[in-house]
Amino acid sequence: MQQNLKIFDKIDRTISTNDSMYQGNEDHYFFVGYSALKCIFFALETSGKDPSQIKTILDLPSGYGRVIRWIQAGFPDAEITACDLDTEAVNFCNKQFGVDKIFSHEDPDKIQTAKKFDLIWCGSLFTHLNSEFWEKFLSFFEKFLNPDGILLFTTHGSYVAFRGQNGFDYGLKPEQFENLIKNFSSSGFGYENYPNTSGYGITLSKPSFVMRLLESHQDFRIILYLEKGWDHHQDVVACFKDTRFKEISSDYCNEFTQLFGR
Repeated sequence: MQQNLKIFDKIDRTISTNDSMYQGNEDHYFFVGYSALKCIFFALETSGKDPSQIKTILDLPSGYGRVIRWIQAGFPDAEITACDLDTEAVNFCNKQFGVDKIFSHEDPDKIQTAKKFDLIWCGSLFTHLNSEFWEKFLSFFEKFLNPDGILLFTTHGSYVAFRGQNGFDYGLKPEQFENLIKNFSSSGFGYENYPNTSGYGITLSKPSFVMRLLESHQDFRIILYLEKGWDHHQDVVACFKDTRFKEISSDYCNEFTQLFGR
C-alpha cells in the first residue's frame, strides 16, 4: 500500500484540455492509469521478471497520457515511447512527460521506428478493430518486442457483452449490438463499425478466440488472461516473447541447484 502511495505522489496530474478520455471524473481518470500499472506489475511478477529489467517501454495507443504518466512513475529509469494516430496527443506526451514519440499509422507495417521494447502496453486498441487488424498489430508487436519482453493488450469480453445487453450501447445502434452479440456467441468474435464510420468500431472476443489467434505467433507464451482486469472493465492478456522455446533447456535444474546447493 505504501509503495502505491509513493507512486501516486510521483504522478504528473496535468490533463490536456483535448483529452477525450477525461470526462470530468478525475478519480476515475487516474484510476484507469493506476489499474494499467497494476496489470503490468502483475504480469512481470507472474513471468518472474524484475521491473528493473525493463529498460524500454512502448505505450500504443498512448492518447494524451492517461496510462503513460503511471508507467513513467512506475519505471522511472526506463526509456518510454508514446505512439498514437493523434499527432497532437503524441506531441503532448512528448512535451509534458518528456517521453519519446512515434506517430502511429492505421497500417502497422507503416509505423516508422527502429526501436525495440522490453515492455509494450496496448490498452483499448483491439477493442475497436476488426480481426484482420488484430493479426497485423500482433505481428507488429512480436517484431518490435525484445526477446524476453512482455506484451499486454486489452480486449472486450463477456462483461462488455453483459453491459451491452443491459442498456449500455457503446455507441452502437440496438440492431448493431444485437448482431455483435450474435457473432460473439456463435464464433467467439464480433465486430461492428461505429455508425457512419468504416474500419473503427466495437469488438467482442472470447478468450478462446484470443488464444487461437496467439497460437499462430510461435514466440509468444501466454502469461495470464485477466477478465475485467483493466478498470474492472476490459480483459487483459499478457504474453512473454520466448525465442528459445524450442531449445531443450536445463534451466529448471540450474534453478534447483542454486536454491538447494545440489
